[in-house]
Amino acid sequence: MKDELHRHPNGEMPTAGPGSGRTQQADAWGRLLEAFREEMRSTPPPPWLESKVMAEIEGLPEPGRISRLGRWLIAPRPIRVPPLWVGVAAAAVVALLFFGRPQPPGFVQTPANGAVVYVQFVLDAPGAQSVAVAGDFDEWIGSHSLEDGDGDGIWTGRVPLQPGVHAYMFLVDGATWLTDPRAERYSEDGFGNRNAILAVAAPSA
Repeated sequence: MKDELHRHPNGEMPTAGPGSGRTQQADAWGRLLEAFREEMRSTPPPPWLESKVMAEIEGLPEPGRISRLGRWLIAPRPIRVPPLWVGVAAAAVVALLFFGRPQPPGFVQTPANGAVVYVQFVLDAPGAQSVAVAGDFDEWIGSHSLEDGDGDGIWTGRVPLQPGVHAYMFLVDGATWLTDPRAERYSEDGFGNRNAILAVAAPSA
């Protein structure tokens, strides 16, 4: 190779006048280098390169168990949930909310089979002219009246309810709302009163 080409390894040769031999030689080297670069860009890597890289990776020290566990925990991954399990999960959340804290009025769990359970309500209300029980099961209109047959001031009545969780209060003389003092659970109604909460179990088969 001539000294001029050694001094210009990238194919950049000094230009000369038209028709000179040096210019033609420089153009030839330029085309040759450009063809070589194009071939390098289009040629896939040799087969031994991948195996060499994998060997280098396998030679790295294995990460500790705690490190692998940490990366597994924080790595994002898609989760596919069938529609059936979405409904099951929603039912589990509702059950957890019910038995974890009192529920506001208006929510009733209704079984698909339409089972009915008769619930006995009792209120000590001496001097009352009428007592009714109202709740989310009758849209709070007080359609279920209690009775005091012997006039001792103890009002009782059996009300058919569907299994589930119900909120209710007593309506005395059509105007006064009273909370059942015998209830085991209560829920604030947002108006300064407390609704009694009743959980009605489904009848055994």
